[in-house]
Amino acid sequence: MFFHIAILDTDVPVPAVYSARGLYSSQFRYLLQSAAARLSDAGHTVSIHTSAFDVVGGSLPPLASLRTAKREGACNNGSESQNPLAQPIDGILITGAAAGAYETAIYPWIKPLESYIQTVYHQYPHVKWFGSCFGHQIIAQALLSTSAPHSPPGPTMKVEISPNGHEMGLVSIALSPTFTSSFPGLGVKLPGSQKQMRLQMIHGDWVIPGTGAAIPDAELPAGWVNVGSTEKCPIQGLYYPGRTLTYQGHFEFDVFVNRETCLAFGRRLGWSEEVTGRYVGLIEGEGEDDDAKVAAEVVMMFFAGLDVEV
Repeated sequence: MFFHIAILDTDVPVPAVYSARGLYSSQFRYLLQSAAARLSDAGHTVSIHTSAFDVVGGSLPPLASLRTAKREGACNNGSESQNPLAQPIDGILITGAAAGAYETAIYPWIKPLESYIQTVYHQYPHVKWFGSCFGHQIIAQALLSTSAPHSPPGPTMKVEISPNGHEMGLVSIALSPTFTSSFPGLGVKLPGSQKQMRLQMIHGDWVIPGTGAAIPDAELPAGWVNVGSTEKCPIQGLYYPGRTLTYQGHFEFDVFVNRETCLAFGRRLGWSEEVTGRYVGLIEGEGEDDDAKVAAEVVMMFFAGLDVEV
């Protein structure tokens, strides 16, 4: 089955990364197309087309281009239009950004994006959402904060600067059993018995409950699941079956991308040589692999409807 995913660029990669890899939307396209190919087998074919939108420049997918009816089944081998742009948008992916979701006075494009998320989520329920880092945070703010219209029952969520400082480098995320069990085969693909997913991190903000303790098993709004937790960040993503999936980490970042981003941030923010060097060491690690391919496959399974309802 063919899927049309709109990717919203909310930042431009640092120069060294852009010259080597292009926009974030291009990096996501490559990873998701590769994940779709790995998920395909003799019984079904999964393929995607992506379209990119410059959010900072005011470009968002037209509402008329969004899917308005439920797809029939998950994956099949039915014929699709020869023109991928004729396919309605099935899912929307929001990239990472250096901006904070709460910095609406500094970045005038954040409020329109937040409003767009709310409109699409509530009026186009057949369009799925994925967010990475900033994308995770802006989706939580748009849908689950005290200011969100039609917020679900239960606690609200908020985005703020983490008192734990920056979470950097290759970090192991302890996945929640509920999340792991929602994606067939996920547990088998991850090493060890504790089901941890290793992703590159570079963030200083976090999403936490609006009230109460910031802990991994904190109560979330009705129907929402915590993807997992780390020592520095207890909510590493949010999952609402069939509607929304977010990661705080970056499966689209490898060592090269995260290192160059860290070095550029260090120059921009005035980090000392010692601090920058420590962060780079965490990014490079000791040569251990990340689980970016598995994380990408989970995202593709989510878009393709191959997850299991909680």
